[in-house]
Amino acid sequence: MLRQCCNLLEKKQLTIAFIESASSGYLSSQFSIYKHSGADILLGGLVSYDPSIKVQILKIPVELIEKYTAESAEVTDAMAKNGQKLFEKADIVVSCTGLLKPGGSATSEKPVGTFFISILYQQKLHSFKYFIQGEPTEKLDTLTDFVASEIVEILNK
Repeated sequence: MLRQCCNLLEKKQLTIAFIESASSGYLSSQFSIYKHSGADILLGGLVSYDPSIKVQILKIPVELIEKYTAESAEVTDAMAKNGQKLFEKADIVVSCTGLLKPGGSATSEKPVGTFFISILYQQKLHSFKYFIQGEPTEKLDTLTDFVASEIVEILNK
């Protein structure tokens, strides 16, 4: 799926940027490995693992993080919107938060393995929530496939 997504981005001459938290740059790295992806589609990314980076660099209001937690749909949406300001030339901005491993804001409603993805394309925000089981690397590989699949679906509409 990743290869198909990168090929579609390349064919449509679209650029992408990532604002990552739980995935710690994994999405950016995976999108950079196919053909000319690094030069032709991937503009770059920001890893905002610690909430202070979300606040200082992405300008996410502290109140939003306190109300919903750093790993939430609301914060992920704000990361994509504010990430567009950092990566102005990006046609697509993908943001990711979640709970890759124990710690963070895990609850019974939001257990470890919960991820939030926001994809901003043509000023429209597409938001997704996934629950993924497995070891951390398995979770990240599955997450990458989900993100690539969502991008393909959005671009083919």
